[in-house]
Amino acid sequence: MRLRLLSLLLIVKVCRLNTVSPDVRPPLSHWKLTKPLNTREIYQENESLRYQCVDGYVRKAGTSNLIKCKRIGQVLQWTLPTLMCIHGSTGKSSATAIYAGVGGVVVTILLVAAFGVLMFWRRKRMQRLDLSPTPDEIMQMNVVT
Repeated sequence: MRLRLLSLLLIVKVCRLNTVSPDVRPPLSHWKLTKPLNTREIYQENESLRYQCVDGYVRKAGTSNLIKCKRIGQVLQWTLPTLMCIHGSTGKSSATAIYAGVGGVVVTILLVAAFGVLMFWRRKRMQRLDLSPTPDEIMQMNVVT
């Protein structure tokens, strides 16, 4: 019984010696064109952090700013981000396209409205210029000789 207890304690002790440290060094404080991270001294497994692009740059679509503390073998390591920061547009190009589209619609509506007003005015003017024959003209047309 005593031997079993001693061997069990020995196995537990050996297993504990082979375990990895529960903490890992901090990640790189900043990645390419990113703001520095607020790092600590110790991180645990499965903790994650996100990088942010510096001002004037945005994250390229399809890239990730997430890094995670993962166990690789017996060592905890940070995954490498796929983050790519690209020079960000000020948003004027998309806003300009929207305003151009709206402007085109407004101009079209104004042109149609102006054409409608012009046609209405012309019709009223033609009604005032009554071109129907006067009674004297009617009499002259009906003369039979």
